[in-house]
Amino acid sequence: MLRAAEMFFRPQKLAFQESAVTAIDEETESQFSRQPPSPLVALLGLPATAEVDMLDDNTAGTYWERSDRFDTALDLTAAGRGSVALGEIVARWLSHLLAIDVVVEPLTELRNAPLSWYVGLDSEATRIGDAIWNGEDLDDATRARLIGLYRLTFRNPADMIEKVRGEPVYLLAATAADQVLRLKPQNLVTGLPIRHAEALH
Repeated sequence: MLRAAEMFFRPQKLAFQESAVTAIDEETESQFSRQPPSPLVALLGLPATAEVDMLDDNTAGTYWERSDRFDTALDLTAAGRGSVALGEIVARWLSHLLAIDVVVEPLTELRNAPLSWYVGLDSEATRIGDAIWNGEDLDDATRARLIGLYRLTFRNPADMIEKVRGEPVYLLAATAADQVLRLKPQNLVTGLPIRHAEALH
């Protein structure tokens, strides 16, 4: 969850391999990509390797000693541990900031669900959500950019505006054309159907 929380304030470069999605800190990835390979690596024609480890059970114990280097990757594959952790971070952040109790569940697809309310967690996701809301068909390239889908449920429906009270809210996350994910957690503050939201301003 700590690694997932970094995504709230640090853009992530995403790597795609088959159905897997991996997030690497954009600044860290950029630094590694600018480093020239060692003479031996260049001589042998080997690919340059970056010291970025996937955060998993084997590397979790090293997180604190390297957290300020932002050099651990996070698996964001749909419904995987990283995706679940990001949903939990959203729920905790909303509890702390807005004093609302929600459950945020990652989804692998959205079929025949009434999209009564949605929040784009970044600019690209907002654009995609608007297109879906307006009944537009998404091309394959646009669909591929949608890398996160969550169902947010209010534990106390009375916290919601009456129009959609008791219905789930869908959260969308998507990459820009450069395959960078730039989350905007402030969208949750301005976009959720919270009753008396005007009191927050």
